[in-house]
Amino acid sequence: MPQGKLFILSGQSGVGKNTILKEVIKNHTDFHRAVTCTTRGCREGEIDGKDHFFINEDEFDKKIKDGYFLECAKVHHWHYGTPLKQVTDALESGQNVFMEIDVQGVAQIKEKMPETISIFIKFEDGKVEELIRKRILNDPSRKNVTEDEILKRIESARKEEKYIKDYDFTVTNPEGHPEQAIAEIAKIIARYI
Repeated sequence: MPQGKLFILSGQSGVGKNTILKEVIKNHTDFHRAVTCTTRGCREGEIDGKDHFFINEDEFDKKIKDGYFLECAKVHHWHYGTPLKQVTDALESGQNVFMEIDVQGVAQIKEKMPETISIFIKFEDGKVEELIRKRILNDPSRKNVTEDEILKRIESARKEEKYIKDYDFTVTNPEGHPEQAIAEIAKIIARYI
């Protein structure tokens, strides 16, 4: 049986990676979506085991020591990590896999699995601050985000853009038209499957 392909969606903080991935998955229902572990709390509407595995810092540290993660990183004060076995089991069974991870994790995965197809999603040029503010302030699950946290996300998004060179593809998520980014990603996927 041929091995599945691993696709990574990553990019700037607040760019809409999760929203885009949900739509891409609707069009690729045979793909496995890797579910990451995180130490952050569960947001309104999220389901443990579906959106993330919500665990505490001690559990996360133990999993790092046990070699449980394919990749892991600290993002905005919280730890995130992708279970290795979850990904390798799916790939070995011939299933294609989607991962949505932070830019820090991509280099870790590319080192272990160089055949991974990586897609960086970015904001429209010159609109980082405006769009991050708009998306955070309009998201009911993030109603308690402080101005300091917003500024940190803006700073992170600007730093993350420097990682574009490490990716196989770059896709812009135009404000109000995520369907354009979704269509572009679908074309990329079609090249490999």
